[in-house]
Amino acid sequence: MEQCNESFIISIDRFKPHTFHLEEGDGLFISHSHDYDELTLVLDGEGYYSSPEQNIKVRAGSLILIPPGLHHGFVCTKPWRGVSVHFSHDRIPLQSRFLFQTGYECNRIHHIQLDEEDTDWAKISFSQLEKEWKKDTRSMDSFNIMRIAFETVIVLFQRYQALTSQTAGGKNDQTIIQEVLKEIHARFYSQLTVHELASKHFVSESNLRKKFTEIVGVSPKQYMINLRMEEAKRLLRQTDKAIESISSEVGFTSSSRFYDFFVKAVGVTPFEWRKQNMK
Repeated sequence: MEQCNESFIISIDRFKPHTFHLEEGDGLFISHSHDYDELTLVLDGEGYYSSPEQNIKVRAGSLILIPPGLHHGFVCTKPWRGVSVHFSHDRIPLQSRFLFQTGYECNRIHHIQLDEEDTDWAKISFSQLEKEWKKDTRSMDSFNIMRIAFETVIVLFQRYQALTSQTAGGKNDQTIIQEVLKEIHARFYSQLTVHELASKHFVSESNLRKKFTEIVGVSPKQYMINLRMEEAKRLLRQTDKAIESISSEVGFTSSSRFYDFFVKAVGVTPFEWRKQNMK
């Protein structure tokens, strides 16, 4: 079985009520920052998360996303329990990365409140992610299970975030582009077209290209090509698949087009890049 020891997860920590004695309403305030992203699910209890500009009350079902480098603090006001996943968003699998491409402000804590059923889904996903991450040696199956478990929580986060935006005043450009990004990340290897994306979201192709480029920085077509190149590099580095097979797997209809795009984007051929980066 193909082995994969690379991981986007840095650590997974479970937290629970502090062991020292406190009066009702007291808690230990902890303030810090770190170089990695944090995704925390509160399972029981209550407390607060704060940043320089925020003070957010959290409780069971709260899902908290904290960007790297943001100084933040938290305090438990009712004995709590939860799980925190520390990860690097630029190393997570491409399918899960859509949430971090736009709207991921680095100077604020992102927070949504799950209902009871979705809290259970998130709890199961965190447990499965932790189980696979703790294995001494991870196969590609383990890596895929980790990706799916992590993506389940990310999709829940994005869904609630989008619902909040719609409640606040309908779909805005940011929400539409976020949904387009989610679909691109899920189907970048297919023959997905800008026309199809525009039709699905009831906007013109020219308007979608314009808004996408303004918010993301590149056109939808170029963004899909960039994702294909990233996935191709991962497969070249982590597997021994033939280059022609990789070309097809990431969505190119001919290996010659794949070679042309790869050399243009990376500067060397896929074969040369593999020799330089093979693990």
